This record gives sequence, structure tokens and C-alpha cells, in this order.
Amino acid sequence: MAVASPVWAQTKVGQRSGVTWPTEPVHLVVPFPAGGSSAILGKLLSRSFERTTGQPLRLQYLGGAGGLQGASFAAKAEANGQHLFIGGSHLAAARALVEDDDFDLIEDLRPLVKVADVPQVLVVNPARLRSRTIMEWLVDMSRKSKQYRMGTAGVGSSSHIAAEIVRFQEDLRFEFVHFRGSGPALQDLLNGTVDTMIDGLISCLPHIRSGRLKALLVTGSERVSVLPDVPCAQEMGVHALQDCGTWHGMFAPSQLSSARAQAVEQVFRRVGADAQLQADLAALGIAWSGVYGDAFASFVQQDTSDWAQRLKGMGIGNFLQRDRAEGAA
Repeated sequence: MAVASPVWAQTKVGQRSGVTWPTEPVHLVVPFPAGGSSAILGKLLSRSFERTTGQPLRLQYLGGAGGLQGASFAAKAEANGQHLFIGGSHLAAARALVEDDDFDLIEDLRPLVKVADVPQVLVVNPARLRSRTIMEWLVDMSRKSKQYRMGTAGVGSSSHIAAEIVRFQEDLRFEFVHFRGSGPALQDLLNGTVDTMIDGLISCLPHIRSGRLKALLVTGSERVSVLPDVPCAQEMGVHALQDCGTWHGMFAPSQLSSARAQAVEQVFRRVGADAQLQADLAALGIAWSGVYGDAFASFVQQDTSDWAQRLKGMGIGNFLQRDRAEGAA
């Protein structure tokens, strides 16, 4: 029965959509290096995908340009359902800030399923920075006589945008160090090359649990179950970070047919119902979002519009262009 189950699922999906999918390995572009939230989610999804369908979901890491390089590559892939992409809120924010003739989130990718909403966490290396609360951190970062180093997952990444927002709204003083993903940035934070970072809960959680990093704040309006003693942005009055959570979703090239998109969606409904995947996500403090098709497409449109209004009103696009010109570490 364990062997037959994926085949049965595949057959049922084919009956409902008129398309049998997948019939061969599927490739998933991950736009950041290993160690970041996208990569960790990609690994969990690949395991559940193979359990559900009997076909592998092969990860292809392609970092650079805050996730835009991987997104552009995925958008140009053959639109046959064999090439997918895991992206998120970093693309919605980047569209509001960067004029890119090579890629456009709305025009070049087809939203399939919203996988997860992931809060970000403001963390410090306790051996480098003595801040023990978010209020102490704000005071430390506002001192003009000191120079602190803020790591990011890359220019235009969610960690960079969140740090830009809090720096702008709280008038803070720190130096950015941009990496090609949160995995490399976290390693330098652990090694003491940078002092602090705003990162996705998924990727920094193991280091918080080990004590090598200290969490001072989670974005959003609620505390998270896996870090019950860490306050959230709303309760601490840090409004700059209240709306700086991230989301992750699955996309395909925009030319993917409706019939194929429906088949992919139906498979991911089964992937999201996988008990082991749900347990794995719960261990990271998140849950399967399960927003599909047109509903997910509408969400992406609205989120892109919201980010455009927020960031352009603050003038953060100028910061982004400056940092992009200076290059990444």
C-alpha cells in the first residue's frame, strides 16, 4: 500500500484536471544558497512531494541579486510543469524598488500555492553585542559614535528591506554587510564578522535554541510558539517591524497552461495535507498556508501594491539603489 499510494494519488489528480502530473522528476529553483528559509522549506517540500507523488522534486540553488537572479532564471524555463520556483515577499518588495527589464514578478511568474507565512526575528551575536532587550538594541543602534554591522541576505532581500525600514523609522546608525543569502550571513554573524541581523524564523531558530544567537524581537502582532519568551513588534511598540513578516510560495513560468496549473495545484493540496510535513513545519513554528491558484495570485498582486506604497513613501528605493551599486560581500 505504501508503494501504491503515490500512484493512486497521481491517477486521481489526473482524473480531476485532465492532466496527469508529475510523470517525471520536477525541478525547483531556490533563489538563495543552502541554510536560508527558502532552502529549508524547499527540502521539506521535496521530501513530502516524493512521499506524495513517487517523483523527486530536485532543488536547484541559484542565488544572487536578493533572489531576483533565480526568479528570472525560473521565469524563462519551459512552461510544462517540470520547472517550479519557490519565492516570496522579497520579490513583491523588490518589484516596488528595482526597475528590472529582465524580470517582472506579476508578468513573468504564475502563482500556484502560498506555502507558509514566516515571521522574521531580530537577532544578535551575544558575544559581540551586549543588548539584551529590543529597547537596549535600539539605544545601541542609535549611538552615532559607534559603528555596528548589520548582516543581510542580499540587497533587496526581506532581511535587508526590514533593516532599512527600522533604520529609517528609528533613525539608527549601522553599516550594512550584504551576502548572497541568509545562510552565509548567519555564518558570519555566528563568527562575529557582523553584529546583528533580521532573519526568517526558520533559518535562525536552531542557532537561537543553541544559545549562539539571542533573539530580541519577532516581527508581527503575536509571539510565536517556539519562542514564547521573545516579544513581538506590536507589543513592544516597534511599529517599523510590525508588518515585516515574510511569505513563501510556489510559482511556475507565466505561460503554464491552466490545465497543468490545476494539476500542480491539486498535487500540492495533497502535499500540504501530508502529516509529516505538517509536523516538520510545526517544529519550526509555522504552518502550511494553503492559498491556491487565483486566490494566491490576488494575494501577490495586493502585497506587491502594498509594498510599493509603503516603500516609495519612505524613499527606501534610494537606499536600495545605493546598496546595489556598492555591491555585496
